[in-house]
Amino acid sequence: MPNCSLREQGFGTISQTRPYKDVRSLGRGLRILEALGELGWVTPGALSKAIDIDRSSVYRLLDTLVELGYVSRRKEDGTVALTPRLAQISDGIRKDDIHAQIAAPFLRRLTEHILWPSDFASFDCGSIKIRFSTHRQSPMTIYRGVIGETRLLVRSALGKAILSAMTEQELEAARDFVSKLAGQDADDVRDTELVRHVIQKTRADGYAISQGESLDKISAIALPVRGPDRKVIGAVNVIYFTSALTSAEAVRRYLEPMSTCVNALEAALDAEQFI
Repeated sequence: MPNCSLREQGFGTISQTRPYKDVRSLGRGLRILEALGELGWVTPGALSKAIDIDRSSVYRLLDTLVELGYVSRRKEDGTVALTPRLAQISDGIRKDDIHAQIAAPFLRRLTEHILWPSDFASFDCGSIKIRFSTHRQSPMTIYRGVIGETRLLVRSALGKAILSAMTEQELEAARDFVSKLAGQDADDVRDTELVRHVIQKTRADGYAISQGESLDKISAIALPVRGPDRKVIGAVNVIYFTSALTSAEAVRRYLEPMSTCVNALEAALDAEQFI
């Protein structure tokens, strides 16, 4: 699989076959916000030259952005700059969501190749939450809307993969947090010997596996996904019916293509400096 940036994968670009016309003023307004993010305090005239939009249009757009609270105008010299309100929008962008967007095309290609569905999940608020899934794409599944669902931390392949890739400090913090919650995960993490065994086996095998432990009649193998700082950000799995394959068969058939998928995904994450 090629190692490509978001833009090369189609993210950040506009389709040439859209049924709707451009909203020109919206595009120009976004160009102004982008330019102000780079220029800081600047006169409308200098801003007009920097983005190659006529001065009268820049003044009109700035008036709207000032009125909406995204741009501030300094009375002393008439210069403009971004306000903290824009930061409120950027604060709402979760890294987990960005990671899922980047993972999506790689998981789709994996499922096209092996047919079985695949999930990308991360550790969130004490649970393993599925951020993206190819269940809808796969002909080998009875599930469809699994995005947003949670899986067990110590019993699912996704959870085992993430736990095995945590540092000791991350693991201690995760166990301390989850142990204060109710449910199966809390009971499991309080069992020190169980957690130690799961992590040791997963690290020794080089992959995580769950044979009907998390979902009845469903098994999976999984690998952790690491970000640019090499810290674990999630995991990718391949799901199959327990009756269809043994764990040894699943590993023999699908571990290599899943490893290729994860390697390509990590390369794409490395290429995106904002993550």
